[in-house]
Amino acid sequence: MINRLLLLALAAVSSIHAADWPQRRGPDHNGISTETTWKAAFPADGPKQLWRANVGIGFSGVVIANGRAFTMGSAAGDKDQVVALDAATGKELWRFAFDEPLNPKMYEGGPNSTPTVDGDTVFVASKTGKVHALDVATGKARWSLDLQTVAGKTKSDWGVSGSPLVVAEKLVINFGSGPTVLDKASGKKLWSAGGGENNSFNTPVVSKVGGADVVLAHQKKELIGFRLSDGKKLFGHAFGKGYETHCSDPVLTPAGLFISSGDDGGELLDLATGKPKRVWKNMNLSTFTCTSVVLGDFLFGHDAAGYKRPNQEFRCVDLKTGAIKWGITGFGQGSVIAAGDRLVVLSDNGELAIFKATPDKAEILSRTQAIGGKTWTQPALANGRLFVRNAKGDVVCLDLNG
Repeated sequence: MINRLLLLALAAVSSIHAADWPQRRGPDHNGISTETTWKAAFPADGPKQLWRANVGIGFSGVVIANGRAFTMGSAAGDKDQVVALDAATGKELWRFAFDEPLNPKMYEGGPNSTPTVDGDTVFVASKTGKVHALDVATGKARWSLDLQTVAGKTKSDWGVSGSPLVVAEKLVINFGSGPTVLDKASGKKLWSAGGGENNSFNTPVVSKVGGADVVLAHQKKELIGFRLSDGKKLFGHAFGKGYETHCSDPVLTPAGLFISSGDDGGELLDLATGKPKRVWKNMNLSTFTCTSVVLGDFLFGHDAAGYKRPNQEFRCVDLKTGAIKWGITGFGQGSVIAAGDRLVVLSDNGELAIFKATPDKAEILSRTQAIGGKTWTQPALANGRLFVRNAKGDVVCLDLNG
């Protein structure tokens, strides 16, 4: 009986963290939560706010692992800070600060990169390329480096905005003119295509292409593919015009790789032959700061063609053809994640809406003002709690367990 109770207790503890959100765009880096039992129907005044904290100016997302929430912000005196909070209460557990200018060019400034938790380590990157591997329990640095020293100087107004990506024993960071790959345990450089000019602010993805693990990332004028093992450039696919600024991540889908930019529209690429082959391209889903999610045969995302178009729409697009199924205004340059058959959509002014993920029509199940201020940062859903954050550094934790 005692052994049985012990097993049940251990199972209960492990289930608490079964739906963590340990990196940008969730557990599988696709913007999709594994949770299905959360409540989409809100009370009239919205879901219960469990706690609120301030972490400093910036656009870094919140990640959650083993009861802790991590994010970044800018502190007084030109400092970046990594903040660890108790995910249930918002109590601050530790802060790690280092020199980094605010750099508020054309926006509020502060860090754009989201931390990545891997086991007992949290990896963070600043806009100028300072990378730290921190102990999740204490915030103490295991190793630190400057990518401008390791990979070469880079010319960029907004610097590193993509997040560290862990692939087995490697750490991949989009820096300058290409990815840099480090040994995650030591920070040792394994290879780098970085340095040089950078107008590319997305997080790479890694996928099998032609039998090899390939790092796929947007750069200023092309989508590039580098072999993960040794950094050999396998291909470049021309993509980008206008400002040539790519903030949304490449999206791996069952039909191919979807890439998108506010200036150059959206494009679906077939990688089956080992080289990108265009399936379709149009201006129907031109994402800027938001990365789309895929459910079934459909893309859901914020169209931002021209960035400042007054009637920007949140859209559903047929993945196989690129055709628009529906669009709805009022969400601006917001963000989206998915869980089950529902979409969690955050507008760029902090309004939260839950959509039914259907191509038939824009069906809103609930809608509430979740947080004020500019809200470009993607929310995170973990263990029945939704974490939203604005530019001035307010983080709000909402109870979606009902």
